[in-house]
Amino acid sequence: MATMTWSELRIRVARIGAALGVVVRSDPEVCGLSGDNFRLSLHHGGQGDCTVADLSLIDCPNELVLMEFERWMRGAGYALEV
Repeated sequence: MATMTWSELRIRVARIGAALGVVVRSDPEVCGLSGDNFRLSLHHGGQGDCTVADLSLIDCPNELVLMEFERWMRGAGYALEV
């Protein structure tokens, strides 16, 4: 799998936010979203973290964090068509 660029990561997070109906925070250094029992944050430097219920990844590569966040959210019953 090719590494996603920062721009591609931000676009994907925005799509996830739209699918979940939450507002996405995005600036040149950080992008992320949060809801009642989940949170995702990615940093331009390449590290991110996420939580879904009692599951968490902290300071892991952005792409891994994004993939796991999507997997956990689907497992929690959220529909992510992104």
